[in-house]
Amino acid sequence: MYQADKPNYFLIQTLLDSLQKDLRLLVDPPDGSKGHPATTCLELWLCHPGYTSGMYYVDPNQGSPNDAFLAYCNFSVPSALTCLYPHEAQMPTMAWLNDSDTNGSFHWLSKQEHGFQFFYPGANVVQMRFLRLQSWKAVQKITYSCHPGHRLGQSEREVKFLADTRKQSYLGELQDCIPGEEADSLKPWESVFEFEDLHLLPVRDVAVYGGGNISHEFGFSIGPVCFS
Repeated sequence: MYQADKPNYFLIQTLLDSLQKDLRLLVDPPDGSKGHPATTCLELWLCHPGYTSGMYYVDPNQGSPNDAFLAYCNFSVPSALTCLYPHEAQMPTMAWLNDSDTNGSFHWLSKQEHGFQFFYPGANVVQMRFLRLQSWKAVQKITYSCHPGHRLGQSEREVKFLADTRKQSYLGELQDCIPGEEADSLKPWESVFEFEDLHLLPVRDVAVYGGGNISHEFGFSIGPVCFS
C-alpha cells in the first residue's frame, strides 16, 4: 500500500471500496427486485445460487435503484449471463428494397417504411457503460430469413449492422432469396450472424446493399445481447 515511502491513497481507496461492497453483499444481499436490484446477474447468482433463470432487476451503475431495469438472467450456463432483449425483436418479413432507386448504396431498414432502430429498454448510455465495465464478454445473434416458400440462393449482397456507438458497423454478406420448392413452402430459410464484442454491442440497425433482384421478401430477428 506504500509507494516511495508514502501511502498509495488510490490503492487504499480501491481496497476500501471493494471491502464495502463485499460487506454490503453479506449484510444486505440484493434480491433482484426493483427496490433491491443486483449490479449484474452474476452478482445476483452469487448471492442466491438457488435462483432460476428469469427476469430480474439490475442496476449496473450501483446508484439509486430508480434507474434499475429488467434483464433476463440466464443461470443455466457456467457463468451467469445478463441478457438485454430489444423492445421489438422482429424486423417484418417484406420486400424492403422493392424500389427503383436502391442501386449502388446501402439502405438502413430503420429509414424504410415499417422500419425502426433496436431499442433496449432501461439500458441507457450510463447503465451500458457500467455494465461493460463489470463484464468481460458480450455476444449477440441476428437471424436473416426469407419469406416462406423461398430459400437462400447463390448470389450474395453486402449487409451492415450498426453498432451501439452508432459510428461503427459490422460488415457481412447475406444470400439473396429465390423461390423454393413447393415442399419447402412452410419452411423458413435462415442464416445466422453471431457477433462478439464487449464495446460495440448491442446492434442498433441493419443496412442492406441495393442492386440486382431485390423484389424478394426477407426479414431479420434480433436476439438478446448477453454480457458475462
